[in-house]
Amino acid sequence: FEWVRDLRAFGGSQARSRARQLIESWIDKNINWRAGSWQPDVMGQRIANLIFCYDWYAPSASEDFQTKLTRAIALQTRCLALDWPRLYDQTAQLTALKGLFVGQSALGAKANDLAALLNLVLPLVDQVTHADGGHKSRMPDIHLKLMRNLIEISNTASSSGVETAGSLDEKIKQMASICRMWRHADGQFARFNGAGKMTIEAIEETLARVGQRGKVLQQAPHSGFIRISSGRSTVIMDSGSPQTSAAVTGYGTLAFEFSVGQNLLVINPGQTVTDPNLHRLLCSTKAHSTLSIDGQNSSNPDEYRFAKLLNVEIGPAEGGSLAVATHDGYEPSHGILHHRHLFLARGGGNLRGADTLEYTGAPGEIPRLAMLRFHLHPRVNAAMLRDNRVLLKVRGNRTGWVFRSNAATTLDNSLFFAGANRLNCQQISVNLALADLRTVGSTTIKWAFSRSDVE
Repeated sequence: FEWVRDLRAFGGSQARSRARQLIESWIDKNINWRAGSWQPDVMGQRIANLIFCYDWYAPSASEDFQTKLTRAIALQTRCLALDWPRLYDQTAQLTALKGLFVGQSALGAKANDLAALLNLVLPLVDQVTHADGGHKSRMPDIHLKLMRNLIEISNTASSSGVETAGSLDEKIKQMASICRMWRHADGQFARFNGAGKMTIEAIEETLARVGQRGKVLQQAPHSGFIRISSGRSTVIMDSGSPQTSAAVTGYGTLAFEFSVGQNLLVINPGQTVTDPNLHRLLCSTKAHSTLSIDGQNSSNPDEYRFAKLLNVEIGPAEGGSLAVATHDGYEPSHGILHHRHLFLARGGGNLRGADTLEYTGAPGEIPRLAMLRFHLHPRVNAAMLRDNRVLLKVRGNRTGWVFRSNAATTLDNSLFFAGANRLNCQQISVNLALADLRTVGSTTIKWAFSRSDVE
């Protein structure tokens, strides 16, 4: 029933009349319990949407419509009170509880009863979020949906005279800080772990409802993300372990995105697709701007191998900011640790990186080839130059960028998903043979993106 909010945003008497027609038609056809439409989290979201938009579509309706609607909401709220505990997923339980809280408040429940419901919400919130406020799935879209639910619970509690526990409001502020950390200057989330479906308007509207603005986080240590900025340049890196129980995840540990102002340069292709085979490919390590060994993922759930972060550091360095992280995803398979150093120069005109592979002596497959990928945004045109250099130009911009590396560099095709739109783009691939890694102990690929005045 999100469409009720869409019609309200569209506005006008015709939209209001159409909303009433659709609501009444649905009530007539669904007055009896059905497994799909009466699922607790679905029902909770529907109740909330109907009530939050009530003042727009209902007061000018007939008395019969208002009576039918009130009875339908009351019936669904009673059913929701019985059914919400049967949901297995705790985030879904919170969506159901939001609907129950909003429904009971609208139906005149006592403040003590609403306070008791709030006491059910708070422990669940702590169970599904990290101490820094990030949702445990590490999925930005799920994080934002939960945040919206908590905001609506808090607002309903305030309007009903129920004192919200300070911990709920504090958690909302924490979650807002994580959202701001994920955002590029164009307003969109970095495309980690299924992000890309939420519109910029939805993100902006949600953050505006929190109202608190402050310094953007540099690190979310529990959720596993890093952000460094200087001038107009921003780097956002995945510095956490994949969530083993997430429905949608990506095996892109230490992948990053790089933007300059409103322009995205280095991206991850995104996972907003329904085709299962393509989705599996887009979750792979090679579909992220990071390093893979012998075409294998840095995490493999079939082997119950998940990359763990051994150390993550971020802070000022001479001439700029430095982020350092290590993961052990390839140690069980190849006996190799992957260290990544990212240095963003003051002013944002130079991003330098070093990816080091260290042999630990552990048994495993003998490595053959490391491939470092940098997926480029569709608006970026790339052309090979000599000496492993690549010229990058963002369409419509006078300033270009030059990529350099100390290893064999090529250009290849890639994909990017902007919502449901599949766009062609390019990727920079850097290859390094690993045949002698066990002999030399470690090897490093050095690379850099430097602003250029080439036009």
